[in-house]
Amino acid sequence: MELIRIIVLSIIGAILMFGIQPLLYKQGLIWEPNIQNPRAALESWVSRDYTIAAFWVFGVSLLCTIFWYIITNKSQAHRPNEINQWRLWWWLIGLIPLISIGVAIGIFNQVPELRLSLTFFFVIDILILFWLTTASSTPGLLMYTPPLAPQLRDLLSRLGVNE
Repeated sequence: MELIRIIVLSIIGAILMFGIQPLLYKQGLIWEPNIQNPRAALESWVSRDYTIAAFWVFGVSLLCTIFWYIITNKSQAHRPNEINQWRLWWWLIGLIPLISIGVAIGIFNQVPELRLSLTFFFVIDILILFWLTTASSTPGLLMYTPPLAPQLRDLLSRLGVNE
C-alpha cells in the first residue's frame, strides 16, 4: 500500500508541476511581462526556464522520497530512542528538496519577478512530493517519524484508506 501511495502522490505532483502550474503562467495569471509580445515571452520562459527548474525540483524530491522509503524499509530500529533518531534523518533528507528550490530558482530562472511565485509553487510541490508522501507511506515502526504523520494517518484511516 505504501508504494501505491508513493506512485499516486508522485503522479499528482507531476500533474501539478508539469500541467497546472505552467498553464497558470502561460495564461498570464501569475505574471504578465511588460513587453510587446507577452504570450511568446511566457511560452518561451515556461518551455525553457520553468521546465528545467521544475524537473530539477521534481527529480530531487522524488529521489529523496525513494531514498527515505528504502532506508526506512530496511531499518532495524525497534527501541524508542532508535526510532527517535530517525526524525533527525527525515529533516536532513527533507532539507535537500528545499535546497533544490534555491538551486532551481537561482540557476535556472532568468526572470527575477517570478522568484516569489516559483518559490511558493515549489514549496507546495515539495510538500506533496516529499512530506505528504513520506508522512503517508513510511513503513513499519517508523511510520510516525515524519511531522504530522500520526494525524495524517488517522485522517486516512477515517477516510477509509487502509494501511
